[in-house]
Amino acid sequence: MKKVSVVVPVYNMERYLTRCMETLLNQTTDEMEIILIDDGSKDKSGVMCDEYAEKYPALIRVVHKTNGGLSSARNTGIDVAKGQYIIFPDPDDWVETNYISRFIELYDKYNPDLVCLGHYIDYENGESVAANENVGFIEMNGAEAQKALLSYPNIRGFAWNKLYKLKIINEYNLKFLDDVGTTEDMDFAFRYLKYCKKVCFDPQSRVYHYFQRENSATLGGFSLDKFYSIRTYEKIIEGSQKNSEVFIIAGEQIYNIALNLIYLYKKDGIINKPVWKSLCKYLRKNLWAFLAGKHYGINRKLQGVIAFFMPYIYAKCRNYLKKG
Repeated sequence: MKKVSVVVPVYNMERYLTRCMETLLNQTTDEMEIILIDDGSKDKSGVMCDEYAEKYPALIRVVHKTNGGLSSARNTGIDVAKGQYIIFPDPDDWVETNYISRFIELYDKYNPDLVCLGHYIDYENGESVAANENVGFIEMNGAEAQKALLSYPNIRGFAWNKLYKLKIINEYNLKFLDDVGTTEDMDFAFRYLKYCKKVCFDPQSRVYHYFQRENSATLGGFSLDKFYSIRTYEKIIEGSQKNSEVFIIAGEQIYNIALNLIYLYKKDGIINKPVWKSLCKYLRKNLWAFLAGKHYGINRKLQGVIAFFMPYIYAKCRNYLKKG
């Protein structure tokens, strides 16, 4: 049995898949299996997956399925994985040659329940930025790591910078959800950490390149996926002690997301009264957390107060307020 199952969800990725796969095939360890989940691709991605499996039959498996979205594809990978650990790189990103071996090294050395490593953020113009530049190696318990998803030291909710234990995932029947918008990674990590005693975070081991496409799901204009992402933070609040630090941070994030979406809603000319009412409700419910929190400065808090009382005015004037 290979130690690591590398699950790559693929949907219409013919432009980027080769770059991702070549870096995965160039790993310094053979203690892995690569599982390509073709999520009903309409381009040549499915054919490319089959070609890789035919060329590397001992290393690569392919599962073809009808389109169900990112969470569905990853859950399929969980169901067929045979490794001791599992990770979920995205097909439009790429990795360093020690991507897998560094995770294994830290598991073997510290015996944690989760290992999280560092990354670069890469842009289409060729710029590459190191994340967590001033943070060193940290050991945490599960509760501390849950807080670190939202705040310092910012391990983030990404699925591709964390090597999970498949035993924990299967024992507690953990799955990626499809009703939490663009924060399915954060939601999954937060629930997984509930069952962790030790977590290792080594941000200086930057083994992953997170590619920022201009048309990616997390960028661009208004979308219901971005709106539904608030649900993850609502669930965090529901499961946290009232007025605790995690409780307040989650409220801050809800307010900040609502601010961004109010602006995008008006900018993109969206007409959806229930959504608008919900966004305004999120402002009313979480203003105190936004003002009490420590993650946003005076200018952003001023924007928040203006939006609270005059959301339409805020949406029209936001760009000017940002410059002020």
